[in-house]
Amino acid sequence: MFMIERRKLLLLTASLGISIITLLFILFFTPYKITPETLDALVRINPVFLSLAILTHLGAFVIWSIRLKLLSNFIINRESELRGKELKLLKSVKTILASLFAACITPSQFGGEPARIYLLKKHGFSVGAATAVVFGERVLDFTVIMVGAAASFLLFRAVLPQHSIIYSIFTGIGACFAVGIVLMAFCLAKPEKASKVVDFVFLKIKLRRLRNQEAKFYQELSNFFSAIKRFQSEGRSTLGLALIITVAFWLVAFTVPSILLLGFGANPNWIYSIAAQFVLLIIVAIPVTPGSSGVAELSLTYLYHSMVGVSILGIFAVVWRLSTYYVDLIVGGITSVKVISEMP
Repeated sequence: MFMIERRKLLLLTASLGISIITLLFILFFTPYKITPETLDALVRINPVFLSLAILTHLGAFVIWSIRLKLLSNFIINRESELRGKELKLLKSVKTILASLFAACITPSQFGGEPARIYLLKKHGFSVGAATAVVFGERVLDFTVIMVGAAASFLLFRAVLPQHSIIYSIFTGIGACFAVGIVLMAFCLAKPEKASKVVDFVFLKIKLRRLRNQEAKFYQELSNFFSAIKRFQSEGRSTLGLALIITVAFWLVAFTVPSILLLGFGANPNWIYSIAAQFVLLIIVAIPVTPGSSGVAELSLTYLYHSMVGVSILGIFAVVWRLSTYYVDLIVGGITSVKVISEMP
């Protein structure tokens, strides 16, 4: 137990350290460093919009909690041993917020899923039922993110210099995501043929490292198809409603930067800002640092450099990170302690 707590402390320290160093680097050693205009903009920031941004960020997690409750109760109604253990909204909110802390200190935020499975298990779910709920969340998020990212990478080219390398990269990535959406639709419509395609791909792979992941990949693919089939056969209306809630969650979460820009008296750039957030989400999914610290701050600065004035971009990155990541750490940490103290 001591080693687990020590590991969490090390991850938290590394995450905060990298984040703070990166923000200081942006503020003092880049073209977006602090100037008299920056300080003036910081003083003039509208506290109403700052508070609204934080509340919107937390409100997105309430929407997520509604989805968790919906999916959990769908499983409960089909598992006889779970009858009478309906997940209340307050319990769902606590589960989501408590998992935030683990997500904030792990690369790609992958620590959030095991934390939710553990908390659902403590609520009375079997490991299999809890995993099915969390896996259902992942499938919905993956679907929305794939579509949103494909559109965003192609749309975001409008604010990039044409004929530049980054413009070509964004075009290529957007096209790849579009192809991925077609392949995903094909897999859902023809799972047997999709399995044959996967067999062919792995047959042609020569890299031993990738070959070693073959069994794990097939297991994940099997879980994906079984989860989809179950919802298709027993819960189409639930799946449709959960998909709508998922879209609402990501759109609400991605409006936070625009609300902050309104607070700075700048153009909120609603559409391109949401597109930038989808692009940022793909970048921070790469497991480089705990909580994607450093990567998130630098990526946001680049993505918004053509939309936000030089004098406020650096401080905007700081306020955005404080309003999202640091709020997640604080709220997630407090909720985790409270949830653990309530456990028998």
